[in-house]
Amino acid sequence: MDFHAYQIEAEKTDETGKGTVALYGLAGEIGGLFSLFKKRLRDRQASSQFRDDLKEELGDILWYVAALASRNGISLDDVARYNLEKINHLFSDKEAPFFDTKYDDTERLPDNFTARFVVDKSTKRVSLFVDEVPVGDSLSDNVLDEDDYRFHDVFHLSFLAHLHWSPVLRSLLRRKRKSDPVIDEAEDGARAAIVEEAAIGIIFSFAEQNAFFSDRKSIPFGLIKILQKLTSKYEVSSCSAKQWRDAIYDGCAVFLLLSKNRGGSVNVDAIEGRIDYSN
Repeated sequence: MDFHAYQIEAEKTDETGKGTVALYGLAGEIGGLFSLFKKRLRDRQASSQFRDDLKEELGDILWYVAALASRNGISLDDVARYNLEKINHLFSDKEAPFFDTKYDDTERLPDNFTARFVVDKSTKRVSLFVDEVPVGDSLSDNVLDEDDYRFHDVFHLSFLAHLHWSPVLRSLLRRKRKSDPVIDEAEDGARAAIVEEAAIGIIFSFAEQNAFFSDRKSIPFGLIKILQKLTSKYEVSSCSAKQWRDAIYDGCAVFLLLSKNRGGSVNVDAIEGRIDYSN
């Protein structure tokens, strides 16, 4: 039986026809699902009996979901299709798109390079060099309690490697797409750069509270959703949750090494999608 056929049959048994009743019923059935698993842990229920009970609970949940969809004029087929498309987009293993392939080399982000973070021993400020050329201004933490945010440019590098996106680096490396005035202003302009800096600030705040994410699974999906919403108006919106997670994880891992060793070099490979630390 497909979802459409099920929804038609389920609607025939909806005697109330009220969405609120279906909503309350759904909440109750989810509670029943929790109770079922609690009983299994407590009573060590036989697997066959547990599966039968689970099938019944899931069926009741499905009925209420179908009722809610019907009461609001939504096809259950469309719900399932949209959900699969969303999940496939969020966790796609496909490579992030390159957003500047049609542009001249002078307007494309570099595929491979080495970035060096150098700490001034007297001021503690960090300077960034790309292929030994100084890039941007030297940075401090800009807070009263030092937290080594002065090394945060590593996240721009990780964005470039995994997302093929970094308006900030485009500006610093003079790779803005000026041949296309619309893209230059909308994608490579000041607002896009501010959004990127905001994304890194959010990542850093979450990372500080979570030991800078010791593994990819420890990066909360809620964080990724915030970042995707923040960047939804820009070309990077086509990148998947997996690509964001990889960018966050590698950025945090290399940040910790830069912080521990008080600087070092970072090899960036956008083709392979990785950044590597070397002292």
